Amino acid sequence: MPGLGLITGRPGPEHHWKAMEFERCVPRTSVHKAADVEVLLTDSQRLGPDRFAVAARWDRDHYLAHHGGPAADPVMLAETTRQTAIHLSHRFLDIPYGMPFVLSEASVDLSETLPPVGPEHLSVGLDVICRGPAEGARRLRLELEADVLVRHRVIGRTRLRWEPMEPSRYAMLRRRGGGEPLLSPLPEPPRIPLSPATVGQVAERDVLIAADPMRANAWWLRLDLDHPVLFDHESDHVPGMALVEAFRQAGRVAAADRRPGASGVALLTVKFTAFGELDAPVAITAEPTGFGHGVFTLRAHQGERELANATVRCGVAEPARTLLGAAC
Repeated sequence: MPGLGLITGRPGPEHHWKAMEFERCVPRTSVHKAADVEVLLTDSQRLGPDRFAVAARWDRDHYLAHHGGPAADPVMLAETTRQTAIHLSHRFLDIPYGMPFVLSEASVDLSETLPPVGPEHLSVGLDVICRGPAEGARRLRLELEADVLVRHRVIGRTRLRWEPMEPSRYAMLRRRGGGEPLLSPLPEPPRIPLSPATVGQVAERDVLIAADPMRANAWWLRLDLDHPVLFDHESDHVPGMALVEAFRQAGRVAAADRRPGASGVALLTVKFTAFGELDAPVAITAEPTGFGHGVFTLRAHQGERELANATVRCGVAEPARTLLGAAC
């Protein structure tokens, strides 16, 4: 991806982008993926003590690309940033393999709509500043901020905070958060299936929500534990990206009910508050915020416990801002 241009407000040469690899992916283990096809990153370079260049490629057939729509979705950029944090941790920050990663916050702040992912892959560059914990801190909390470059232009910024954990501490956190399996699974609630086109997907297995017949603007999470992307590797909880994508789908349905044609969804804010268990139903609800057409507050609950909440804006022509937080 030659000629991406200098990052606004950051010193440094442009030539490093010309030397970056955009055709061959990084090792899948470096981003905690089991399948090569799920790896979005292609290269990385250290540019200074805390500055990095990261290259990525988005392919149209990837699950999160939403198959040739009018714009790439911020969910794809959120996943790219998540993989970037994992990759930099292992390659440059001396974080050993085998440590679980807990995300505390991630954000995407776009100045314009992402371009679509067409038949040719879309090259994406991240110019990253990555900071470690303060001197003397007891916990290994890390943070990155990056300018996002697509088609020779800076189109926004992304940010993420995460914490690599010792397995013993992660196990303790899971026990505190209700990580023990249920003795007997809860009964499945009544659900109304939705078509893939309704939620902006192509395949039936990619529909992550089903309507609640008893309530308007309410859905139940559909999880396929054999899904090749969302469960690319074994997970002991509901994957965070599954909830992010479910929020996107629910926001699209809610917006279409109120404003036909508002099919594009830009995630504005998402915060995770608890781990979700795989053997209990997850309810998702949407309420208009009152701050404009197509803007909703979404919540995911498992029983009385809130797992995550989000604000979703519909309409891909509007600038998008995404904020994610907590463990996933």
